[in-house]
Amino acid sequence: MFCGMAWSLVGIANGYHSPVLRPDFQIHLHRFLSWMQKDKQHGPTLGSLLASLAIAGMVILTINTVVHFGARKSLRRHLLHNLERVPASTDTVFIGNSLVEAGCDTRAFKTAWPDDTTSPAPLNLALGDTSPVEHYLIFNRVLSQPIQLKYVVYGFFDDQLNAPISGGFADLLGNRAFSYYFPVEAAEMYSPGSSLAKSKLWLIGHIPMLAERSSVWEAVELVRRKIEEIGLPKHKTNRYGRVDDFAIPEARDVPGFNQRCEKVLRDHKGFSRPVNEILHLARQHDAQVLFVEMPMPSQHRKIFYSSPVWLEMRRYLRELSNQSQAIYLQTSDWVGDDSFFEDAMHLNEEGAKLFSAKLAREVAALGK
Repeated sequence: MFCGMAWSLVGIANGYHSPVLRPDFQIHLHRFLSWMQKDKQHGPTLGSLLASLAIAGMVILTINTVVHFGARKSLRRHLLHNLERVPASTDTVFIGNSLVEAGCDTRAFKTAWPDDTTSPAPLNLALGDTSPVEHYLIFNRVLSQPIQLKYVVYGFFDDQLNAPISGGFADLLGNRAFSYYFPVEAAEMYSPGSSLAKSKLWLIGHIPMLAERSSVWEAVELVRRKIEEIGLPKHKTNRYGRVDDFAIPEARDVPGFNQRCEKVLRDHKGFSRPVNEILHLARQHDAQVLFVEMPMPSQHRKIFYSSPVWLEMRRYLRELSNQSQAIYLQTSDWVGDDSFFEDAMHLNEEGAKLFSAKLAREVAALGK
């Protein structure tokens, strides 16, 4: 009887029909399409509006769910996970960007320590493509764990310790999205005392398609690059991506570099806010901060670090370090052979071992 009723609406079901397209389903499909056609003829109704909103909501929910689970494999999420499981024996941490992530080998640092009785338990918490704000957030988080730090090794390059900080929506991409995980603390760095900034970071941080949007773009970019290389020689890559991405035309950036350093020297404002907060936290926990001018290839040293403005900048950084009870280590020329670099900025594995071993001996000598 049911099939007979359906026949007049959608026709008879023959043997070639799919089981899911039997008359009971076809009736509902016919009614839905008829209802949609009626809406087109008589204009939108409250029911159609609610249905459209429900469909849009489901689409947005699905996208957010996919982005959320996709971002779980990101380096920032991996680091966030590790920050909750820091070994209680940890007494030395390395913080900074990818130069520290690549250049500080904790095993080589520990092995090269000259005194086995005081051998450190180091942990590398550096995260590539980040700013001092993220470094502060990472450091602040690790101090919530039951550890007793002795040394905080903060690796940097160029004017990183004094540069203005920016935390706009367009800035917090990639690993800089780490700021969304700690909106209250991050907002205090970008806009001190602003409730609006805290609310904005908190809200965006709870919408994966906004906070973790770079995860989607990164996946699309990888696919685009693979398609681009079809039939062509493959670009040289390392753990940070294409080597060419770091081969910046450095000579062209000299005027900008000089202007930034000159402004720091002229304004005389000292370290940036997050760097000062790192120093403050370290003093509260009786930890010694070491600012390490990370090793750079010969081209970078020749173009930038041999200039008069950088020599003056370096003197200023030493002065600020002394005033803050921190130690400044000039190590940019410690690895003189460019074969120990995997691109125009990062040490390779052998270079990292060489540098970390020398750094360990230097730090150990400071404690004598």
